[in-house]
Amino acid sequence: MKRKRYLVFSLSILIAFVWGCSAAYQAVKKGDELLEMKNHYGAAQEYLKALGHESDRKDAKMKLCQIARPAYDQKLALAVNFEKASDFESALPHYEDLSTFLEKVNSHGCLNFSPINAKQKIVGMKSAASEKYYTEAEHHFGSGDYSNAIRSYNEALRHNTPYKDSKEKVAESYYRIAANAEKQKTYRDAAKNYLKANSATEGYKDATQRATQLYYSLGEYFLSKDLCRNAWNDFNEASKINPGFKDISDKLSKSDACAISKIAFVKFDNPTRRDIAGMSMGDFIFDEIKSELQKNCSKFVRTLDRDELETILSEQKLGMSGLTDEYSTFKRLKGVHYLIFGKLTQVNSVRPAPKEENIRTTGTQSYSCTKTDRKGRQYEGSCSRDVTVSYTKHSDKISVSLSGSIKVVSVSTGEQLIFHNITANRSDSVTYADITSDISSVSIPSSLKDLANAKKELKDEDSLARGMVAAIAGEMVGKILDKVDRVKSVTDPVEMKIYR
Repeated sequence: MKRKRYLVFSLSILIAFVWGCSAAYQAVKKGDELLEMKNHYGAAQEYLKALGHESDRKDAKMKLCQIARPAYDQKLALAVNFEKASDFESALPHYEDLSTFLEKVNSHGCLNFSPINAKQKIVGMKSAASEKYYTEAEHHFGSGDYSNAIRSYNEALRHNTPYKDSKEKVAESYYRIAANAEKQKTYRDAAKNYLKANSATEGYKDATQRATQLYYSLGEYFLSKDLCRNAWNDFNEASKINPGFKDISDKLSKSDACAISKIAFVKFDNPTRRDIAGMSMGDFIFDEIKSELQKNCSKFVRTLDRDELETILSEQKLGMSGLTDEYSTFKRLKGVHYLIFGKLTQVNSVRPAPKEENIRTTGTQSYSCTKTDRKGRQYEGSCSRDVTVSYTKHSDKISVSLSGSIKVVSVSTGEQLIFHNITANRSDSVTYADITSDISSVSIPSSLKDLANAKKELKDEDSLARGMVAAIAGEMVGKILDKVDRVKSVTDPVEMKIYR
């Protein structure tokens, strides 16, 4: 076992060595080709690559030492040209490459000339690039073009952080954008830009205070318009910035309470009086919708079952028995926002009697027999013959279906928000074969094999009904959430009181 491991290890070392030699050879070859094309820097990079694979490769080192200076001059010329054109950003990566190149050349003992201080040049290019962008930013800032000023200041900071007063100027640019937005009464944009000013320079002026005041004021405005969900969102933004601002906790509680939408499940009529698998289908559908709604809704949606609704009706001296989807029967109801009604018009479960069919077909049986060859000699061989195979073909099927409707109405207006038609069905079927003949030495047709291996268990009513109801509930919950559980799309005010 140890010998085997040693051989595997030795083979791995040999493969790595051969690959390294091959890679080094290819790199030298490519370097020679580039050198013929007067690409000294590219050739030097290939010789360095070869030495990376095989550090004692003499031809690669010799060639590197011979062209190190012209390769350096070639790369330096590119960097200098960009620098002369004041394109410091383009010059920078060339000086960075040159710095790395010089370090590698020196590590192989081929630095036989005096190069520039590449690292110092890198610092210079970064400073020059930053200064160029800073000058642009100052021009934009002075002309009131704060968006472009921010972009240019950030470019200056990308090369050098910090750079002069760029961070403070970014903050001031956002602050001025916010102040202008506030004057133009686009309060939400103003609040966002005040926060950006504070992100650029933490604690900048009174930026967070102003953002808090604006979000709080928006919350007050929407609360006064009974747009409670919108109000809660803005009070929540104010609270995240400054949890101790004014009476923000009370405002959050007040807007939270009035933003709640209470949905009551009234009744699901089933005049067909038919059920599936012993389940009351109307109640089952309601329970599934309620369960899925609770899983997927926000904190602003509350569901009430029939018992809870009866309690509310009783407290208001209203009766459950007279409650229908007619507005006149619930227009005095308080404490509930939406009512859900359902009705089934068709409930079917069909399972015809299973079918059995006795069938015969032909199979091929193999057996031992005596055969005679061309010379008349006898030998034991294998023969085949057709035999009759008997089997019973079983067929069974089941289907369940529902038809009806579900509607959601607004208690305050009587408006029918959702009307959902129910048309659902599920079915299952099996067709299989029980082979009654002995087929231990018989080859049977592939179609019969498939029938013999087919599934034999039929899904029951319960599983089919549950799958059907789950689909109904999923579709209905999506519609309810779309109508009820969302922030109303309204425009921000152009006039509002600012609470300082």
